[in-house]
Amino acid sequence: MLTNSQLKALKSKDKLYRVSDFDGLSIEIPIKGKLRWRFRYRFNNKAFQKSFGTYPEVSLKEARILRDEAREKIAKNIEPFLSKKLQEVKKDEKTFKEWSEYYLEKVSDDVTETHLTRVLKGFKADVYPYIGDMYMNDIKAKNVIGIINIMAERGAKESAKKVFSSISRCFQVCMASFPDDIERNPCKDIALKDLLGKKKEAHYPIITDSKELGILLNAITEYQGHDSTRLALLMIAHTFVRPHNIRHAKWEQINFNTAQWIIPAKEMKTRKELIVPLSTQVIKILKEAKNISNPDSYIFPSPKSKTTTLSDAALVGALRRLGYTKEQIVAHSFRGIFSTITHEAAKFNHDVIETQLAHSVGSSVSQAYNRAIYLKERTQMMQWYSDLLEKYQN
Repeated sequence: MLTNSQLKALKSKDKLYRVSDFDGLSIEIPIKGKLRWRFRYRFNNKAFQKSFGTYPEVSLKEARILRDEAREKIAKNIEPFLSKKLQEVKKDEKTFKEWSEYYLEKVSDDVTETHLTRVLKGFKADVYPYIGDMYMNDIKAKNVIGIINIMAERGAKESAKKVFSSISRCFQVCMASFPDDIERNPCKDIALKDLLGKKKEAHYPIITDSKELGILLNAITEYQGHDSTRLALLMIAHTFVRPHNIRHAKWEQINFNTAQWIIPAKEMKTRKELIVPLSTQVIKILKEAKNISNPDSYIFPSPKSKTTTLSDAALVGALRRLGYTKEQIVAHSFRGIFSTITHEAAKFNHDVIETQLAHSVGSSVSQAYNRAIYLKERTQMMQWYSDLLEKYQN
């Protein structure tokens, strides 16, 4: 059992770790930031984890009370964290909207805030108006097909795919917790490709000519807008991660001692942690960014607040103000620029390049367990690439 003195004495290490109390309760100590309460439990033969907030805002005594209350419900075969609203209605009166609120609460600890916001926005705009008030077991495949067709007709095919995935995931998560309450997932009867056609591969415009790329990089360096936007664009040019990862990069992910940026799995599209070796040029960018950001928050914050993310529109807008059209360059283009230049240079193995781009390479075992695969080669490659971009600018 933990004591208050033990909690006060806990110190961060070079990686996240946990210290157990008992009956599923533990305290999580991140590399940076506040200590977080975690409660692990099983319900309907499935393992779950719930956050109880941060310490000392939630005391040891309060965390134990929350744990004990949850365990009492589990002992009575009651889902411990089901929203009160959902608990109060009868089994056959639970609508999709009520179940979706439970779903969003259930997955909140496992997905990004951006993802949750996108899912809720899609539900409110395109799902609730049609099936929000329908009982879960009354929803059939034809109802979901109707939603997807309406979205496709207005040209929102990509959004339709995401909404379809969210509806299906809502059914899956709710069924896993309440198999006796929900009969089936109607999305299982739908082949999305038959509704929307095959997915077209996205090809972003790229600039690989050394002179033209040098002009672009110099234009970004001399950008007269907000420093956060300028530095974020330079960072993405050198590290070629997805724009989402640049905008949501936090100082707690940066290790200057090892010259690495470790992007957590939950922020990655692949849901696998990515190590980004930092070149000397990138270290310089980060040191400059320290002057404009909050050390406990985002590296490249919004011009309006140091505690909110830089918007995607800010990156796009900056490129447009520099005189480049969407047919010439977008924020995502830097991934293709790196890939093309590096493959053509033939200095590094294909798998090394693809690993740094967070693409799947190697066996499923190596993908799952070796987060540092090709790290030495990737570190050399990142410095070589930054040196090359610097050469283009001169």
